[in-house]
Amino acid sequence: MAADPKAPSILGFPHRPEWGPAAHRKALAGHLRRCRDHAGIGARQAARCIHASEASISRIETGRTALKPAEVERLLDTYGISDPLERARIADLVREAAKPEAWQPYANAAPLDLRPLLGMEPAARRIISYEPQLVPGWLQTEEYAEIVIRAVHPTKPAGEIAERVALRMQRIEMLRRAVSPPILLAVMDSEVFRRRVGTPGVMYRQIKHLIALLEELPYRLNLQIAPLTVGAAGAIGHPIVHLRFFTPEYLPDMVYLEQYEGALYREKPSESERYQAILNNLCGVANPAEQTPALLEQALAAWR
Repeated sequence: MAADPKAPSILGFPHRPEWGPAAHRKALAGHLRRCRDHAGIGARQAARCIHASEASISRIETGRTALKPAEVERLLDTYGISDPLERARIADLVREAAKPEAWQPYANAAPLDLRPLLGMEPAARRIISYEPQLVPGWLQTEEYAEIVIRAVHPTKPAGEIAERVALRMQRIEMLRRAVSPPILLAVMDSEVFRRRVGTPGVMYRQIKHLIALLEELPYRLNLQIAPLTVGAAGAIGHPIVHLRFFTPEYLPDMVYLEQYEGALYREKPSESERYQAILNNLCGVANPAEQTPALLEQALAAWR
């Protein structure tokens, strides 16, 4: 029997280990939901075929739970997915989704509300970040990060602080990888360089680190500094991170909104587009990236 030309296909989503397990799990989760909808099968019927609850199907279809190979096979049978290429790609994605995530070696120190961002950022094609108070986490030095983390968590034991610092330090590595690294567009307020974190030496070394990163990653890191004169455009009081992926048809844009205690995520197109517009406006009124090295040198002079 000929394949249904209108059936959803996962072949457009590649098997890319460097993107991380969360991206593979999320892409496959959405595909399974589309396959169920295309087959006209309700969540209750799908749940019965794997001896689970409707809530379990919901968690599977939103990528919030691990995908067991046997359960996926039964779901594919139920949805009438017989194409060997489709099933082979799905099997690859299931295996990739089961691998440990980058934050798991630091699981005791990885905040629950940060894990979705940590899991998905390696799959991003482009990351836009706005930080009004501090140097963005990807770009912090170890000593700067330790002071910031300890200030937010003054009662945490030294071992957990060290784990949180180590987790933060490894995030920059995705920009250094040889295969499909993300591009990071970071905007931060000029006041970040006047707000003392630790000693003047800590600030001096942090700014030197930013200069070195711009030299090391000229095509992967774009850093802009927003002066106070941007006015209302820079009056956002919390960090924003907007992720755009290589395969938007499988992975919609994700927005991370950091709060003092917790975080919010936005993935509806109308919401992600609104935050994209806010960040585009900030990029437009901030000092151009070409001026950043000179501005950093000026900031450096203040901490000598």
